Amino acid sequence: MVSRRMAGALSIACPRPDQELMSPPPPPTADENIDVTSNDPEFPSSPYSSSSPCGLDSIQETSARLLFMAVKWAKNLPVFSNLPFRDQVILLEEAWSELFLLGAIQWSLPLDSCPLLAAPDASAAGSSQGRLALASAESRILQETISRFRALAVDATEFACMKALVLFKPETRGLKGPEHVEALQDQSQVMLSQHSKAHHPSQPVRFGKLLLLLPSLRFITSERVELLFFRKTIGNTPMEKAQLISGFIQRFAVNWPH
Repeated sequence: MVSRRMAGALSIACPRPDQELMSPPPPPTADENIDVTSNDPEFPSSPYSSSSPCGLDSIQETSARLLFMAVKWAKNLPVFSNLPFRDQVILLEEAWSELFLLGAIQWSLPLDSCPLLAAPDASAAGSSQGRLALASAESRILQETISRFRALAVDATEFACMKALVLFKPETRGLKGPEHVEALQDQSQVMLSQHSKAHHPSQPVRFGKLLLLLPSLRFITSERVELLFFRKTIGNTPMEKAQLISGFIQRFAVNWPH
């Protein structure tokens, strides 16, 4: 059973009506009074404008901003920032591509209509049949996943809970406190289930459908996400080796509670 303390700590990620809470959470402190399901102040609507041309430069610029928002979202979770600092880095390095894809889908980045996801060029230098087949499969699965998200009309609270599920992976190697991370993942799952039942009572299998969306995100490798959305930003350096994620965390570290 999930502790009341943990439920209160995670509830900022997925705000729910009072009647949906199993027990009232403790009053938030000034630092905890953060609604991570709301829009980032820098983006009053969406970081991508539907009227913008669907060009490579526009998409990659917006992608960098979405990744920044994803890291900032994690930073604003007290239960995340209270983890050992090295665990925070490890979890973000493991989950960054899934967090980015969830954010891109949530903010309607036109992933399914831009040239980035066009069929790979068979004449490209260094391309092999195996690589081309894998790239085509990843692009197809991403487009299918986007369609499934849209068909379900995933709401902001569900997106927040799903982000927490992909962030808190207790099986990630090198964690100092995998048991605590597992408890946070369990609580995120409970909150997603409760929200789905309370807000979509006519869809009894909605919770299961939401969970089944997550493996599709994992099928899109982080290398593929780098190639599609961040090649101009980081050049030929892998995202982890470029320490982009670690740099984002370090930027906020001085303001994090210890």
